[in-house]
Amino acid sequence: MSLLKQALKVVSLRVLIWALGSVLVLALTLFSIYRYKRAVTPPPSSLARAQPGPALALPTLPPEQTPPPVVYQSRGRRDPFLQPRVAAPQKGPEVNLKVTGIVQGPRSYYALVESESPTGTGFVIRENDVVESARVLKITKDSVIFQVETTSREGKPLTRRVQKHIGL
Repeated sequence: MSLLKQALKVVSLRVLIWALGSVLVLALTLFSIYRYKRAVTPPPSSLARAQPGPALALPTLPPEQTPPPVVYQSRGRRDPFLQPRVAAPQKGPEVNLKVTGIVQGPRSYYALVESESPTGTGFVIRENDVVESARVLKITKDSVIFQVETTSREGKPLTRRVQKHIGL
């Protein structure tokens, strides 16, 4: 029972120290805010006594000494005052196929691929076959290189190559 009492004393002491620290931080914050407001706001009596005086005149140059207006000359550089045209990162062409195996035939390699969209649809492909809008360029002993036709944001046709390794 004495162990439980000691644990409660330690916990209550920690809670008390935490509470006192929080109160101290709060008091210091409120004091600094009060002091800042008091330093910034002038007393009302000085506002009542203030009389409007003549406005300060800024010195001006005679017309013959007035400098010409500044005009930005880009000289082939981008204009720093215009919003930069940042191209959105283009998502690479996707080939939704998983290479599950490669077999070497008498004249070339054959690849066993599986479609990821309807899972489980399998194909046996060789070079120059077209599978899901991707043409097979080359089959090596551990990967397949596909060629995908896409369009850029401007509408220009792009040809991208995607390499898929076995199991990826």
